[in-house]
Amino acid sequence: MPDAPQGPRRRCLLTGARTMPDRLLRFAVDTTGAVVPDPARRMPGRGLWLMPAPGAVATAAAKGLFARGAKRKVRVADDLAGRTWQAWIAHAAAQVTAARRAGLVLAGTAAADGTDVLAADAAALGFGRLVLRPSPLARRLAADLALLAALGPMDG
Repeated sequence: MPDAPQGPRRRCLLTGARTMPDRLLRFAVDTTGAVVPDPARRMPGRGLWLMPAPGAVATAAAKGLFARGAKRKVRVADDLAGRTWQAWIAHAAAQVTAARRAGLVLAGTAAADGTDVLAADAAALGFGRLVLRPSPLARRLAADLALLAALGPMDG
């Protein structure tokens, strides 16, 4: 399978499906034992992974899947779904800012020097249409915007 992505795979708590980490929402357990969203994927621990889908966070919380995945008792806030949405929006906004500072955001739909671009239509998320030079940051931003689009806005 030459087109299959290489690298580590993670298992969704809710569906059991195994896929690449950039296609899943990551949660972690903080020092107080609370489940928190981890869009930057930097918090310590193995992480708790979910496929992005409307209602996935609430369903996983209701079924006790975060505690099962953490293999210990954890606290899950009633508004974890809303916190998840806000955390990923803030993370994506920080990535857009970093891309602009790095000069990766292009004004038109193609670079003047003919460089291929990665276009991410993020208008529905309030970011407008982004055209980025290819880079690891651009790929990560596109993956995170795709997660947000699949997750859908949450009321909390």
